[in-house]
Amino acid sequence: MVLMGTLRKFAARPLEAYAASSRAFPLSVAFATCLLKGSASDLVTQKVVEEKPAVDWRRNAAFAAFSGAYLGCGQHFVYNVLFTRWFGPGAAMGTVIKKVAADALWHTPMVYLPLYYAFQGTVLGEGPVAGLRKFSVEWLDCMKPYWSMWTFFHLANFRFTPPELRIGFIAGMSFLWLMVLSYVSHRAHVVKDDAPAGV
Repeated sequence: MVLMGTLRKFAARPLEAYAASSRAFPLSVAFATCLLKGSASDLVTQKVVEEKPAVDWRRNAAFAAFSGAYLGCGQHFVYNVLFTRWFGPGAAMGTVIKKVAADALWHTPMVYLPLYYAFQGTVLGEGPVAGLRKFSVEWLDCMKPYWSMWTFFHLANFRFTPPELRIGFIAGMSFLWLMVLSYVSHRAHVVKDDAPAGV
């Protein structure tokens, strides 16, 4: 019992400090959290999932920058400001379901992923239109795992997580999601890079 109490107190201090920082500097904390998470998830994807011999640092920097800017700051605005204006601040199940539906049917497929693919196409030198064309082919490959991973997570997150901790909790789950997205959205590059010369 004493050990569990000590562990709870030990774990609570960083969480309280993160929450206080997030209340005081929501965009800075969201950006830093998601920048680090985006870089780490892409590194794991490149080295463990794709088994690349060398890290593509340009890809990693792009992934980290997008993660900090949009998944941190942009989603702070969407989840904590916009959804609150549209659906109210409450955590009643009806309000939560509206937020989850708006995320799954509007925000992610029509805002977040098109922005990600346009950004990725630009950074990789193909241009934003090429990125959006790629998204038009891969959208369902991205949305199926998104819906299966995020629907129940967001139900719990919008229901039980205070707004100042929401982006931090999303970042934890998003570490896994970004590995999936990084892999799905870079498959063509992996195949092209691994193809024999002249193919």
